[in-house]
Amino acid sequence: MNQSQGEQMKRTTQDSKQPFSSITEPAPHNASERGQTVVEKLGSAAHTVREKVEERGAEVIDQAKRKAGEVYDQANKSLNEQYGKAMDYGRENPGKMTLIAFGVGVGVGLVLAGSYAPAHSRRRRMVDPVMNALTSIAHELFR
Repeated sequence: MNQSQGEQMKRTTQDSKQPFSSITEPAPHNASERGQTVVEKLGSAAHTVREKVEERGAEVIDQAKRKAGEVYDQANKSLNEQYGKAMDYGRENPGKMTLIAFGVGVGVGLVLAGSYAPAHSRRRRMVDPVMNALTSIAHELFR
């Protein structure tokens, strides 16, 4: 081995020991090139983090949609059961149901009439006692 081959081999060995240098990319020579490399790496990392956050957000939204669907189904089932019970009760006790419907209608009418009347009118003073009476009648019927 001659002297020039030895020097060339030393340079190659020294070049390969440089930290952070890539085989495919030449090492940046000035500060602006190094800054661009750092910016590119940061941009790539930010892009990766954004993708992960988007994936996690999509998972959370899917879970929320499934849970909302389950809650809706349960509420719908419960409501249908209660409606069925009320209809059965109405068929078994038509007189009581008629009185209850009448009482509810009078109560709602008084509340609406009381909300449109002036604050100290006679109607306004009658709403509370009538509502209390209708409530106690309905309570007695459903006990």
